[in-house]
Amino acid sequence: MPRLKPFRPADLTAILERTVSGVPGTIGVAVTDLITGRTAGLNPTTEFYAASTIKVPIAMAVLWLVDHGRLTLDETIAYQPEDFQAGTGILQTTIRPGDRISVRRLLELMITVSDNIARNMLERYIGSGTIRQYMLGLGVAPAYDPLETPVTPSGMNQVLIALDSGRSGLSPESTRMLIRWMEEAVFRQRIPRYLPENVVAATKIGSRDDEFHDIGLVYAPARSFAISVFTKGLPEAQAEELIGRIAEAVYWYEDSLTRPG
Repeated sequence: MPRLKPFRPADLTAILERTVSGVPGTIGVAVTDLITGRTAGLNPTTEFYAASTIKVPIAMAVLWLVDHGRLTLDETIAYQPEDFQAGTGILQTTIRPGDRISVRRLLELMITVSDNIARNMLERYIGSGTIRQYMLGLGVAPAYDPLETPVTPSGMNQVLIALDSGRSGLSPESTRMLIRWMEEAVFRQRIPRYLPENVVAATKIGSRDDEFHDIGLVYAPARSFAISVFTKGLPEAQAEELIGRIAEAVYWYEDSLTRPG
């Protein structure tokens, strides 16, 4: 096992500043080294619209209820017309009023293909108040609202750290299942974009108007980290390129800590 050099927040912050130098818009980044728990970032407490990144804590709230015997993965929820929402997902072209889908399948669709209808069905079923209270328990979302959820890069990184560390209140089985779905997410053009093939990235994107985000747990052979990147005021293609470059820069900084010299 290589001797690990210290994680220095000021060093990584300087790297992040160089990476975003000259880029317009608002960029928020939070990075947490999963070995030391130390953090670095840019504008980590700036508020952004959560978009679909909020689907991770929603999934965690549902799984918390499963693990505490309040519902089961196999029970089914009936689709109602009020659940409809266009955008990402596959249910909008296939589901009909009265169709029933299991909690397990809705969770999988909500995370892997960011299905909006799956999210709405789950949120209606457990109640937005349940999600709000769960997130308050994590200390990250004092003002959760189903439509206009403000989040910060630092707050969303706390969600990821809770999931990775076991402090989420979820069972090991539920934790592994959710992280696996995040690894299988079909949207891979942001955090995973420039990472080496042997790196596992469990991620969840979010997009609305001119805001494009990605949050994730990046598991590398020698050094792993949680990262939340939020952008506002950039075209989507530029935002995706920037998020990829930020994650790449963080990866190589973390990798450098495992090498001598």
